[in-house]
Amino acid sequence: MGCCNQAPKGGTTQLGVLVKWVTMLGCGVLLLALIFG
Repeated sequence: MGCCNQAPKGGTTQLGVLVKWVTMLGCGVLLLALIFG
């Protein structure tokens, strides 16, 4: 799950936090798709 662990550049900014959450959500959806697909 390397895609979930990579912190985006400027992770302390509002945009960085948003990008990190979107990345984690995307990773979760991808994992669920792989498990239940």
